[in-house]
Amino acid sequence: MDHKPYETWLITEDPLLPDQQTQLDEHLKSCPSCRQLQYSWQKVEQLFGEAPVLEPRTGFTNRWQIHLQQELSLQKEREQKRSTWIFLVSTTGAAFLVLIIMAIMFFSTVQNSTEVFISGMTLISGLLNLTSAIQVAFFPLLEVFFISVPTYWLLLLAGGACFITLALTFSIFRVLNTRRVSL
Repeated sequence: MDHKPYETWLITEDPLLPDQQTQLDEHLKSCPSCRQLQYSWQKVEQLFGEAPVLEPRTGFTNRWQIHLQQELSLQKEREQKRSTWIFLVSTTGAAFLVLIIMAIMFFSTVQNSTEVFISGMTLISGLLNLTSAIQVAFFPLLEVFFISVPTYWLLLLAGGACFITLALTFSIFRVLNTRRVSL
């Protein structure tokens, strides 16, 4: 026997049509399972009617708002971490893709491995010559600078650089960690 419409009619709070009510009454006379459901459902409704309405403890709203703010900040932090990882992985993948394309282009133009070795050694020696030239030009300039500038000016320059660094760091921190208050 199909109990589905009768079980639904027993539990629904909508009024039944007279025809549906007649069918339900006839079915209840012959079905102990549905009579048990009707009795149990009436008991449940009675218990709900007798149960006292509980009021929230004092300070519930404040605790709930604090909890909500904590959850929102955790969610924001997770989203920031996720977007950082997505950015890192995508840029790393793009860099590897560009590197592979450049390697393919490079090796397609090279005739033999000796040519690659000579090109690499030329590049390394050029970089070493560049660093040597910078060292030769920069260190004497630095020595003249430190000899000709008084010590208190050097201290002022170092202090100013520290102050500017702290100010920039604080500004970046404030921009990245904005707090929005809404009432």
